[in-house]
Amino acid sequence: MTSKGFGYVEKIEEASPAEMVQILFAVLSWFKVRGLGNPFNYNRAFEFIQAYFLGFKLEPVGGGSDGVSDDGTTAEFKATEWQGLTKKGKERSHSFTYNGTTKKPTIEEQEKYCYNKIMRDEYHYWTIVDYDAGKLLKTLKVKNTDVWSLIWTKWKDSFYKSPTNADGRIGGSVSTTLLKEKNIKYEVITH
Repeated sequence: MTSKGFGYVEKIEEASPAEMVQILFAVLSWFKVRGLGNPFNYNRAFEFIQAYFLGFKLEPVGGGSDGVSDDGTTAEFKATEWQGLTKKGKERSHSFTYNGTTKKPTIEEQEKYCYNKIMRDEYHYWTIVDYDAGKLLKTLKVKNTDVWSLIWTKWKDSFYKSPTNADGRIGGSVSTTLLKEKNIKYEVITH
């Protein structure tokens, strides 16, 4: 990899700490100039990569959809690290988090708010990333109604368990194991 101002680095893995600082600040600047937020917060860099590979444009930070296509279709992106295979050669379970959801005063308000949040985007794209190889492996395209059926119970539990939560947010995660247990069908996009 060559880059003006960074010196010469054959592979980014071989960059010195000083070179990596320059590279990371360049990435931050690139995102800032384009109004894309901080690539180091909220999985923003992964959302950018997912939008790019899945044919979406990354939306601005601010609680809305993560991406929008040319035809106006919106999407929610989640990413997680590849967990590998079991000793028997089966893919391990992968979890996708839905954290940082605003907590409402009542469970009825919470359910309505959460439902609208999940249903905003017809599909949620759950991408499995190989961190070691630096590449996307596959994306599960999951219907919003199926995501709702998986996440609401977890959010409801979080609502009741976090009355003293200082930042007032709820969260939960869903997994590929849960998809199988609930016999939920989804599309697999191989990268």
